Parts: sequence; structure tokens; C-alpha cells
Amino acid sequence: MLWYKGWLETRFRLLFSLGAMSLFLTLMHSFATSIKTSVLIFMVTLYGQTMVMITCAMMGGAGIDTQPAFQAAKGLHGSTIFTLSLPVSRLRLLAVRACIGWLETAGAIAAFFSAMWLVSPLLRARVAPFDLFEYAATLFACASAIYFLSVLLATFLDDQWRMWGTMIAMGAVWWLSERTWLPAFANIVRATGKNSPLFTHSMPWSAMSFAVALAAALFYAALKVAQSREY
Repeated sequence: MLWYKGWLETRFRLLFSLGAMSLFLTLMHSFATSIKTSVLIFMVTLYGQTMVMITCAMMGGAGIDTQPAFQAAKGLHGSTIFTLSLPVSRLRLLAVRACIGWLETAGAIAAFFSAMWLVSPLLRARVAPFDLFEYAATLFACASAIYFLSVLLATFLDDQWRMWGTMIAMGAVWWLSERTWLPAFANIVRATGKNSPLFTHSMPWSAMSFAVALAAALFYAALKVAQSREY
């Protein structure tokens, strides 16, 4: 039941994310065949980072304070009291909802790069499939930190503020990365950009490990907030 409830909450958000991906893929398909390889790879990383930010902002949720899709609402949603009356722990409510959004984000990333590979002959000609797979894996690992930040924000913010908070936080990390104020192991923007497998042909293991550890810490913080909060 919780899995079905989570699917009902996220299905239209997933559809919106896939629509945004279609726009990126249309732009990718329109690239001229004379574009330089460096520019092509830059556009792939830029589209990937932008798509991840949109998807993580859309998919994050607390699993308790449910919000209607594409409808700005303040305060508690009508189903919140019903959710709290279910004979399950808040850990399970949070974990199931977070897992659903996380899996949907992984599926969206896989679908995005698979479709990108199919619609762009130029990409197939200039980028090895394994390099693109490594980049998708890197992007997913680093996106986990962004996603679970959104999960944490969902435990105490209304849905529209959660999405804005996620995007503002990602913008701040991007700005810090451009200023080179982040250490290499914590720079997830550079790990999915200039230090990604598409440029270096090697995996940024330190940044990926940091992102996964940060995601686990953010989930733990979200759990503590969900357990202590009076809805």
C-alpha cells in the first residue's frame, strides 16, 4: 500500500521530468555534425546536471506530509492524518517514499542517457558507450546527495519551498564549485563536469563516496526530524 501511495504521489512528477528530458534530447538531436567533441561533451554534462537537479527537486518527499502534484499548497495535506494513522513506523513511511523517488531518479537517468545515445549519431560516433555508462553512474551517485537533501527539506517545508530550497542549494554548490572553494573530494559538481569520466576517462571515486556518505547522513537527519515532529 505504501509503495502504491508513493507511486500515486510521484507519477505526474516523473512524467514532468521525462518531458523536460525530451526537451534536452530534442536540442541534442538538433546538433550539427560539425560540432567539436569538447563542446559535445560539455553539453552532455550540462544537460545531465540540469536534468538531475530538476528530477531530484521533483521526486523528493517525506512520505508523511503528502503534497498534491503541481498544486501549491500550504500546511498539511488532507491525507497526512490518514498516513499517520497507518500501523507503520515513521521510519518505514520515510524509507519507502525516499526509495521510490530514488529509484525513479535512477530510472530517469538511465532512460535519459539511453535515449541520448539513440537520438544522437554524433554522440555515438565520438563517445564510447562505456564512458557514457560510467558518467551516468557517477551522476547517479552524486545526485544521491541532492536527492536526500530534498528528502530532508520535505520533512519540515511545504512542497513548493522544498523544491525551491533544493534548487537554491544546488545553485549555491555550483557557485562554490566555480569559485574553487570546495575540496576535490566534496566537489560533486566538478565530479559530474570537468572531472567526470567523459573528460578524464576515470571514475571520481572520492567525490562519489563523499556524495553517498552525505546522502546517508541527510537521510538520518530526515528520519530524526520526521520522528520528532508533531504533524
